[in-house]
Amino acid sequence: MSIFKITEEDVASYKHNKNIKKLVKTIYHPNSLIRYRAVEALGDLEDKSAIYDILGALEDEDEAVRHMAAYSLGEIGDKRAANHIIENIQYEGSDFQEIAIYALGEIGGEKAVKYLITVLEDDENDDMRWRAAEAIGKIGSSESALSLIIALKDRNREVRHSAADALGEIGDPRSTKHLKKALDDESWQVRKCSLNSLFKMDEISFDIILDCLYDGDPHVREKTVQIMGRIHDEDFIPYLEDMLFDEDDDVQKTAIVSLDKIKANTKIRTTPKKDRIVKAKKSQDRLEEAIEKIGQEKAVNILIEALNEPDPDIRHRAVEILGEIKDPMAVAPLIKVLKDENSSVQWRASEALEKIKEPSVLPLIEALKDENESVRTRAAWALGEIRDLRAINPLITNLNDKSAAVRWKTALSLVKFKKLAVNPLIKALNEGTPIVREKAAESLGEIGDKNALESLKSALQDEDPHVRIGAADAIKKIETPK
Repeated sequence: MSIFKITEEDVASYKHNKNIKKLVKTIYHPNSLIRYRAVEALGDLEDKSAIYDILGALEDEDEAVRHMAAYSLGEIGDKRAANHIIENIQYEGSDFQEIAIYALGEIGGEKAVKYLITVLEDDENDDMRWRAAEAIGKIGSSESALSLIIALKDRNREVRHSAADALGEIGDPRSTKHLKKALDDESWQVRKCSLNSLFKMDEISFDIILDCLYDGDPHVREKTVQIMGRIHDEDFIPYLEDMLFDEDDDVQKTAIVSLDKIKANTKIRTTPKKDRIVKAKKSQDRLEEAIEKIGQEKAVNILIEALNEPDPDIRHRAVEILGEIKDPMAVAPLIKVLKDENSSVQWRASEALEKIKEPSVLPLIEALKDENESVRTRAAWALGEIRDLRAINPLITNLNDKSAAVRWKTALSLVKFKKLAVNPLIKALNEGTPIVREKAAESLGEIGDKNALESLKSALQDEDPHVRIGAADAIKKIETPK
């Protein structure tokens, strides 16, 4: 058949039959659309024998054909094409550069990496920089790690989160501390990508998990919950159970899946679990023997002094033991530890206060007023675990906290009081500020007591739309229990 008679249907047939020879011939068709389709088909077939003809198409008079040639070279992935693509970028516009960056990410190799690093570091176009970071991640070259680390502070959030993603793919240990810092980025996308990359690199820790679990953005919380399910650590179970009451439906659903995974994994390992119980009992026995020898008061004083040690592991262990001893002397020092620079130590301190129970209640209630958000969050959590009636009204007042994370944690804690909190919550629903009324409605819905229905139905006429929505959701939960 003469080249002039080849149609789009013929090109489709050549592609279907993998007829590379006829497709190559069609690259020289006088009709630009036919040439475009031929180049596209060769890229889809990923046959390297056509590379030089496709390279020729980079010089085609039609812009669309040139763009498709660059794209198809990326699909084929032959490193011989990298230099030709890079050389052509200077003669083309930004649309071609965008395709070229994608292609170089697919092709890889030293030349591609060198060019992409230059774009990431020097290009003024934000779109080109984030695309370069993404392409570098596909290649996975450790040579680019330092440039990506610098890009974590780029002015553009797309660049920052693409850099965070890429560093996770590369896995260079030099990036670990920088990804941890990026967990505080103002963009939830950057925080989420940084968390995921740390998980890929096996650099995730208990304190990182807990910090991200109470992130203000549901996307970060959902990713954290997902990661917890993959780690299969039984210690995560109580925290995941808290997330079943998250304000975001996707977080709740992911928490259910992660809990199922962890519990299924636990059932498989029944014998090791018994071993852990025996080991824990022996450890407790040894602890009691040691305390008996030196005296409880002296042991507590030693452990309290250890709370000031520079090593977080020592502080972490000291807090744990103080929780096991349950001595009221430790309450005040443990309240201070809620401000520890290490979030894992903070959480262990709140757990220790919960174990000490009644002597911790009043100091924890006072801690609800602390200027530090983490302290207020952990205090609210501990009071919910202790479930002392004196904490109900202070917790209801705390629903008005300026921090959404504290309000959410407070609402969860009130739910743990169950029916004991219903009447105070109904009062708050009728008399509190708008945010208190909203959170009171949510808590009543989670508790599920039908005695709250009348007040919740009245709240459907509330002047605040958020209160009305919260009341409607609560009524639905109570009237259609799971």
